[in-house]
Amino acid sequence: MPLLCPGVPQSVPLPLFFTGSGVYYNPMKTDRNQLRFNQVLLTLLLPLAALLDLPLLVYLLFLLMVSQHTPWDLMVALKRALGIPARLVEEDPRPHRFARTLGAVFLGLSSLSLLLGLKGVGYALALLVALLAFVNLAFGFCLGCFLYLHLRYARALITGK
Repeated sequence: MPLLCPGVPQSVPLPLFFTGSGVYYNPMKTDRNQLRFNQVLLTLLLPLAALLDLPLLVYLLFLLMVSQHTPWDLMVALKRALGIPARLVEEDPRPHRFARTLGAVFLGLSSLSLLLGLKGVGYALALLVALLAFVNLAFGFCLGCFLYLHLRYARALITGK
C-alpha cells in the first residue's frame, strides 16, 4: 500500500479527505463503548420483542436510535445512567452515525409495519437490524459503515471531491 499521507500510520487508512493540495488525515473521536452498548442493546432486545410480541419495545428502541439527531441522545444518556464509561478513540464517527441512522430508518419502517398490523414484516425488519448489530458486535463488520465508505468513494469518483 503506498504511503498516502506522510506521518500518518498506515494502520489508519480512513478517513482520508481529498483537498486541492493532496490528502490529509483528520482525526476525530468515537466512543467505542457507546457503539458496543448500542449493539448489545439491539442484539438482545429486538429478538426478545419479536419472540414475546412486544411492539412497544421496538417503538422504544426506534426512539432511542433516532434521538441521535436531537440535542439529547437518549442512547448516550442511558449508557451514562448505567455507569458505563466512555472509551474514546481517534476514529471518524461519521460512518457509525450513518449506520445508526440506517438502523433507525429500518426500525422506523419496522415500527410503522407493526402499527399497520403487518407483524411479519415489522418483526422481520427489526430482526434484520438485530442481526446486523450482532454481526458488528461479534465479527467487527459494520454494514452501514461499509456502505458509507463506498458511497463516499463513489461520490469522490463522480465529483472529483
